[in-house]
Amino acid sequence: MVQIAAILEQQLGLLTHLKQLIIDESEALSSQGGDRLLEIAKQKNECLNQLQQNNDTLGQPDTVEIIKSSEELLQKSEQGKQLLSECKSLNQHNSELIEKNIASFNRLSQALQASKNSSSLTYDDKGHTSTMSSMNKSIEA
Repeated sequence: MVQIAAILEQQLGLLTHLKQLIIDESEALSSQGGDRLLEIAKQKNECLNQLQQNNDTLGQPDTVEIIKSSEELLQKSEQGKQLLSECKSLNQHNSELIEKNIASFNRLSQALQASKNSSSLTYDDKGHTSTMSSMNKSIEA
């Protein structure tokens, strides 16, 4: 039972760390800190791997029964579930930020492409701007 309590404590620590990483990720997304985002992604991946390893141990049927039979262990488990829920919510917010950043980048890319060579500007089948870079011949009407 002491080992299970230690694993649950480790889970709480990892989830707290993950929550802070997600908050840091949000700040990096807002400030467009690409290098910081890569560093955070690596740390998140390591944290998630450790969480999964502990979950595999805690998910064993015998361990589940021990947790259910102890009020202290059950309370730690519930704290972990609450932290995980907070992490999921924050991560969803970051996902939305990423989608907005991608859309903004695409609009900027189209604007730059259009201004690069406006004489060869055309539109693709989806209505996005495109340049005819493969046609190097000048067309006159």
